[in-house]
Amino acid sequence: MVDLLIPGAKDIENITWKPFPKQELFLSLPDTIKEGFYGGGAGSAKTETLVMYPIVRGWYEHPRFKQLFLRRTFPELKNEVVPRTKQIYPKFGATWNGQDMAWTFPSPDQYGAGLRGNAGATIFLGHCETEDDVHRYDSMEINLFSPDELTSATEWIYLYIGFTRTRAPEDSGLPAIIRAGGMPGNIGHTWVKKRFVDPAKEGNVIIVGRGGNKRIYIHATFRDNPHLDKTYGTSLEALPEAEKQAKLGNWDAFIGQVYDEFRDRLYPDEPENALHVIDDFAIPHWWPKFVVGDWGYEAMCYVGFFAVAPSGRVYLYRELHWFKTKISAWAPELKWFVDSDQPRSVKFCKSASQDRGQEHTIQEQIETELGRPIDLSVNTTGSRLAGKMLVHEYLRWKEKPILPANEMPVYDEGYAQWILRNKSPKDYQNYLALFNPPEVEDNLPKLQIFKSCPLMSEAIKSCFYAKAGKDGKPPEDVAEFPGDDPYDALRYALDSAESYFTESADEFINVQRQQKLLETLKNTNDWTAFYRNMNTIESSTSTMQVVRKYHRGRR
Repeated sequence: MVDLLIPGAKDIENITWKPFPKQELFLSLPDTIKEGFYGGGAGSAKTETLVMYPIVRGWYEHPRFKQLFLRRTFPELKNEVVPRTKQIYPKFGATWNGQDMAWTFPSPDQYGAGLRGNAGATIFLGHCETEDDVHRYDSMEINLFSPDELTSATEWIYLYIGFTRTRAPEDSGLPAIIRAGGMPGNIGHTWVKKRFVDPAKEGNVIIVGRGGNKRIYIHATFRDNPHLDKTYGTSLEALPEAEKQAKLGNWDAFIGQVYDEFRDRLYPDEPENALHVIDDFAIPHWWPKFVVGDWGYEAMCYVGFFAVAPSGRVYLYRELHWFKTKISAWAPELKWFVDSDQPRSVKFCKSASQDRGQEHTIQEQIETELGRPIDLSVNTTGSRLAGKMLVHEYLRWKEKPILPANEMPVYDEGYAQWILRNKSPKDYQNYLALFNPPEVEDNLPKLQIFKSCPLMSEAIKSCFYAKAGKDGKPPEDVAEFPGDDPYDALRYALDSAESYFTESADEFINVQRQQKLLETLKNTNDWTAFYRNMNTIESSTSTMQVVRKYHRGRR
């Protein structure tokens, strides 16, 4: 470990700061690396490292240096960042302007007599709750952009500020770089993981991106921080396994902010059915299938293929997507799969029916290309909230609690007859249902996703709550975000799924009857009885594809 004696401090003996090795590695990154991302786990001193960055590098002494330290919300700045900076920056002569949320350091005397005044380097503490808020920094030119808790920001916020506002004055010797910190979770988990972590999960590898831009990930957890409370690791052990793994810096263990019940892997403290992402398998051809899409051009156009099992479980078994692709280009590919799978229905977002001043609506264009009519979803505020709760129900893997016998409601015949006379038959049936024995839930979770459909998994994990008054949606709704198209398609799909449950169960019964007849035929060789009974089954359903195939093979 290297002791860094920071120059220029008023009280030198109290400002000797010792970075631990991971901090030292991050602080010593050359300025030729445009993007540096530090952290990965809780307790890795992310905020402290970013606060110390301009001090350790000595840039606070440069009169033209400017830094933007960013958090998502103002309360985060006020409660977490401002107190930390007040412990450090005043020791270097900096003064605080609470109105501008900025620290200003003394400017070097032109005659070499040391630092004086407060017209030198400036460190701004900012926040950016929505993507529109990036424009409050349009007039700012900064040398160091430091977004703390990067996964709380969208990719647009990061790229817009990081690549349009970081500039180095000519001949100044100052950098134009980004140094960020963060850990798994929140709305930015997916894009941060893809940009920094996936190329080198253990970190310490320089990634060269577009235009020769270099970036690097320095992986650090609480185990790298020798100054942390020794009981911290023990406290993490008390957390559920999935949450513990996320705080330990496991980017594959992210728990979605809205759908925290979603699991793409099994954890030791959870049952085997707590799994939503599974290996692909061959979908039986007689299971009802349906297709749901969320169309777009600038945004993603996403189409999911769903199947309903006799148990009432829904499977997403295929997904297609396109960017900036015309309907005439992507529809033929979709048509090929639709013609092959013969789904019961094809559904798209209701907005496809809107008049956009063209000769044909989006709906009409899709129908022409597919050669079949399509259904349309409902997408009102109420339907969004209902869809959100429906997704929760389909992701649920814990059985509903069963009330003890002494807490069960007592049937009242008089009240039942009153409901029958004064309310609807449905109300009467709902009352009677209160006294039915609890059903065994052997189909949990009700939704499973094939591993070959990663876009849906990432979309579910990226869902976060709307900001009241910011997104134009109730705070209990899921906010819109880049890449949410699979999630929208999922809401439309689950809204349609239950209509196929009875059909799937009936077809399963017919298949069982068919198999029994085939076994009987093998034993008796009585073809007359076989065809007579097969005709009986065929008359009860119009979808007995197995029987028809057998007939074609034998006649």
